[in-house]
Amino acid sequence: MPYGYEKFRLDNGISPNTVVHEVQLIRSLFAFLRHTYKKPVEPHDIRPTDIQQFLMDQHMAGIKDSTLNRKLIYIRRWFDYMWQIGRIPNDFMPKFKFSRKLDLTPADIHMNYEELLKKKDAVLEADRLSLNAKVLYLLYLRGLRLRDMVDIDVDNFDDRGGKLLLAVDKKDGYQCRMEFLDKEIPVMLDAIERAVFRGTPYLLSSKVKNEYTMFQMGSLSDYTEALSSFVGMPMRSGDIRFAYVHYLYSVEHKNLEEIQETLGVSLDSASRILKDSLTRLKR
Repeated sequence: MPYGYEKFRLDNGISPNTVVHEVQLIRSLFAFLRHTYKKPVEPHDIRPTDIQQFLMDQHMAGIKDSTLNRKLIYIRRWFDYMWQIGRIPNDFMPKFKFSRKLDLTPADIHMNYEELLKKKDAVLEADRLSLNAKVLYLLYLRGLRLRDMVDIDVDNFDDRGGKLLLAVDKKDGYQCRMEFLDKEIPVMLDAIERAVFRGTPYLLSSKVKNEYTMFQMGSLSDYTEALSSFVGMPMRSGDIRFAYVHYLYSVEHKNLEEIQETLGVSLDSASRILKDSLTRLKR
């Protein structure tokens, strides 16, 4: 369990962090059903009423509506996979409706990007913060998504002496370019040197079974919690990304096309992110 779904999602380029949450949810669903029926349950045994009760149980536990909606999406994806591999004869989830109306109004974001910039040097010089935490901080400030951070190859850096250039290839075919200056350079060079020493192409990596491989998202909270404690505000990559776009537009006065190029996304994505940042960000 859950029937090869983890490998299927990873093979299709889905972020390891997302896959972890998807698999955990499906395991929770089966644990709930085992407790309800006092016996093991197979995928073809699950009924719409089971999903209703599982989600209602989550709601009664105080789970936010936005989180419930995300869990519903995860369950729909898993059922589609079950149908694809022939574990269920029919997929009822496309027509499934949760009995409770969910409030999906995007939450306000309380983040000050300029404060994060002011604290950058202190973060880079802090002995108590690990190299991974410092690298993540610099990448967060550039508005990168986590799924793009973990794919950064050290061969994509170009040392120009006074500045260090990086080209990040995105999974959706776009590319963004960024440069690191001053106190940022030694930190990134240390991370590059570490990757070479470990024999891995990844700027960020984790040790799994005595080998270094792509960064494991399960350890991310260790670094974000340390950063949050140090800078005095939550370190959420999504919120910082919105704050970064707000800063590019309102402080650096970049237009939509320039924001698109900076982020390395489609014009539609840049437009949506900019619109959301202007309506959701509370200074």
